[in-house]
Amino acid sequence: MAKILSMGRAVVCSLCATVLGLALVATSPQVACGQPAPVVDSTGQALVENHPGGAVIGLLRGDTTAVHGFGAVDSTGRRPTARTVFEIGSVTKTFTGLLLADAIERGEVGRSTSVTTLLPDSVTVGTTDSTTMTLGHLATHRSGLPRLPSNLGATARPGDPYATYGDSALYAFLDDYTLSRAPGAKYEYSNLGMGLLGHLLTRRADTTYAALVRRRITGPLGLSDTRIRLTDAQHSRFAQGHTRAGAPTSPWHFEALAGAGALRSTAADLLAYLRAHRHALEAASGPTLALQRAMRRAATIRAATNRENTRIGLGWHQSARDGHEVLWHNGGTGGFRSFVALDRETGHGVVVLTSTPLSSQVVLKTGRALLRGLQPD
Repeated sequence: MAKILSMGRAVVCSLCATVLGLALVATSPQVACGQPAPVVDSTGQALVENHPGGAVIGLLRGDTTAVHGFGAVDSTGRRPTARTVFEIGSVTKTFTGLLLADAIERGEVGRSTSVTTLLPDSVTVGTTDSTTMTLGHLATHRSGLPRLPSNLGATARPGDPYATYGDSALYAFLDDYTLSRAPGAKYEYSNLGMGLLGHLLTRRADTTYAALVRRRITGPLGLSDTRIRLTDAQHSRFAQGHTRAGAPTSPWHFEALAGAGALRSTAADLLAYLRAHRHALEAASGPTLALQRAMRRAATIRAATNRENTRIGLGWHQSARDGHEVLWHNGGTGGFRSFVALDRETGHGVVVLTSTPLSSQVVLKTGRALLRGLQPD
């Protein structure tokens, strides 16, 4: 990919927030967590070349982080920084999987808890045999539910497809749908399934998805910019998203299926999120906090997927890459693309967030290449 025109480099190194008592440390602008800054810069500038919008690359190595910003947040031309807010789309699913793991740690539910026990009595889920659909099936995309509910289009707004899909529409679909195969039989990635999981967990906790995430994950971890509804101050840092055609587009909103993709976040928060997972995985043999145990539970591999080298935990995918096992998830909404990954062997992590008209595959491949560059070999 060609080098970009006269756009200087913006490197934002941070942060002073603490997560589980461990401070983030700034890096030199010349070396980004072990990668030469020019290499990171050329990669990031390719994400914004000839495109409207902006991109940030966040790198984690040990307890050290670096965040590089490229392009523009909005029409003012401001560079994105570690604290620029982006929609993270399906990266939200890792938070939903962690909510399930946390609820299991608390003894509220189990992976084998039946979906129907958490739905209203009037709602049923039709199955092809006697196999019970469980919360574990939802978290590993093996529920038998399709990627999207067939009645989503009946409520969708142009450019904001999930905004008015509420409880009644979800229940109407479930009550009328018969699975084409038994739960657990096959992996099929499902926004509906993960959205339903988030919905059921909020019913069990008698709260909203936004409040549950804040109470059990982002509050304890100090991720103040990871949320659904933004404050006025956060809105001022919210990037302008762009469609694949390059046109500015409005944000997405979620109702019943919030657990599938409703969260917004920043590179700073997501690096802290990855680092908290790394410390939780490293602390497996000693006394740990309940949330750390939940992180280990969520990152424990449960099932195969439809790709030979990729398996899945509770929300997290794990792929074998160059002899390394990598936890990851990507995401996309109408105007944003995202990718987060954590190398289980080295503890290195990568965050890529964009508001440019790129495909999810481009962002995914960029993130994987950056993570490979952090490996000591």
